[in-house]
Amino acid sequence: MLNKMKLMSLSLTALIGGLVLLNATCSSGSKPTEQKAAALSAAGTTPKPRAAQLFDHSAFDKLLMARVNEDGWVDYPGLQRDRAQLNQYLTTLASAKPETFPADVERLAFWINAYNAFTLADVLDDVFHKAKGVKEVPGFFDRKRHQVAGAELTLDEIEKHGRDLKDPRLHFAVVCASTSCPKLPRFAFTGAALDEQLTRAVRGFLADPARGLRVDKGSNQLYLSPIFKWYAGDFTMSSSLIARVKAEVSGSEVLDYVKQSASAEAVQFISEKKPKVKYLDYDWSLNAQETHQ
Repeated sequence: MLNKMKLMSLSLTALIGGLVLLNATCSSGSKPTEQKAAALSAAGTTPKPRAAQLFDHSAFDKLLMARVNEDGWVDYPGLQRDRAQLNQYLTTLASAKPETFPADVERLAFWINAYNAFTLADVLDDVFHKAKGVKEVPGFFDRKRHQVAGAELTLDEIEKHGRDLKDPRLHFAVVCASTSCPKLPRFAFTGAALDEQLTRAVRGFLADPARGLRVDKGSNQLYLSPIFKWYAGDFTMSSSLIARVKAEVSGSEVLDYVKQSASAEAVQFISEKKPKVKYLDYDWSLNAQETHQ
């Protein structure tokens, strides 16, 4: 009986001690993870924050290197043979979480690559050997939906996600699979190289008299790609509707942007001659190697 009473006394003492310890922990407001971090810090070992994950575009990079030539034309029969690899890359886009990327350059590279990759897939599905170009396919840009970043988005909506990041150089990197579009590069865009990649894209486009900019000194006119008219608000950082109307009427509002990347000769012509702005015709034929020999 005495031993039983001693045992009960010891158990009661242990219970009271446990309650006191629990109360002290709760009153301090510390959480187990915080206690663990404090213990590691006291021991000279500070837990490292988890590094942000970069999205891997290497699979798309390999496809572009293999199926796009130096002029930006696409080997669609070859790409069709590589459709499984393209689909695998598209699957990774579907589950991506751009909001977790460490910087806007990573997000912008993601949306540009997503646009270009889904455009190529849609061409294989709906255009190649079925139509002359993407404009002949109803809903190509604004109705057909794609699984990307946990949502179902059209090509226009994918592009809008990129445009929302406020770098108008995007317009010389997204490629609508047409002859007058910017050249499709033989590489995927990446956050680490994005600034250089976009700068080269703009300069290359404006150096192309068939696509981007053509000077006509005889008539004192400057011909620009209609891209500058369609997205005038992006280039002038103003209301899209008002900018579009102004671009239709005069076009002079976009020249400040053009002068940032055009050749020295074109910049001098714009500054000294104040030319009238006109827009090049847009060729919507497919950017296929077999029709651009």
